[in-house]
Amino acid sequence: MRQVRPTIHLLSNLDELHPELLRQYDIDPTDYKGGLVFRSAIESIRGTFIASSTTGRQGMVKTVLEGLLKQAAIADYSQTSSRYRHDFFVGVERDPDYFAALEVKGGEGNSINISERPAWAREFAVWCHLDGAVVNQPADGAHAIINRINNELFKRHKLVDVVFFKDKLCGTRARPCPQYPSRNTEMGLNTAPDVFLFPQRAPSPDEPEPPIHSLQSLQLPGKILKLFEVPEADLSRHIWEVRMRVVEVSNGRFKSSFEIIHQGEIVDKGASRTWEPRAAV
Repeated sequence: MRQVRPTIHLLSNLDELHPELLRQYDIDPTDYKGGLVFRSAIESIRGTFIASSTTGRQGMVKTVLEGLLKQAAIADYSQTSSRYRHDFFVGVERDPDYFAALEVKGGEGNSINISERPAWAREFAVWCHLDGAVVNQPADGAHAIINRINNELFKRHKLVDVVFFKDKLCGTRARPCPQYPSRNTEMGLNTAPDVFLFPQRAPSPDEPEPPIHSLQSLQLPGKILKLFEVPEADLSRHIWEVRMRVVEVSNGRFKSSFEIIHQGEIVDKGASRTWEPRAAV
């Protein structure tokens, strides 16, 4: 973060600080901002970065699923992002069939509303991946993602069972891992994702606060943590519970809220605007 702000200042003011450098590359300093050269370049780089990041995130999840398959922890899987509004089909078990769907997103969850929960999915998981920007803090990303899922639940009745949150920098010098402060040099990309467990059913006026999933009621979370070799004694470090509730405010209007609980402590919370049940479609 200490080097990011000077970099922004340098790139934003290159026409004034080093016009000779621009001329060296046949760029007119007066066009750098006035001719939108700088902005166009930034947008082009951003588009390329987003495209490569999406491919990288899906590649990471594919590696995880391939590891589960090799351990015989799942029966099969396939990438479905080109055909459906979820990225992976996972055959957790066969005979009897137990299927899961997995959607892959960035660390801010801006496109949470694009995904769909298939009718056949016994588990619907969202994998959110921070790609390594120092300015993107995991806590901010997790709050934004869960807030969007909370809104999606009440607006579109889309139930998410679990969110896997993976920070590429966790366990590196740039961002020491809070779960294992003394093991930073051993971790990095091998750090297990954090697992956010959601309610088993959508909160409603009849059931304002449904029970939250656990590692016993779902299969994928426990299998993935085991793949990352998380010891039984350390499981609670990676588990976050998302408690959602709905309360009547007045005149038939309701408000939804959530709390994030980690190792028995409330670490974050949020709430929606008021809404009427008949308007939630």
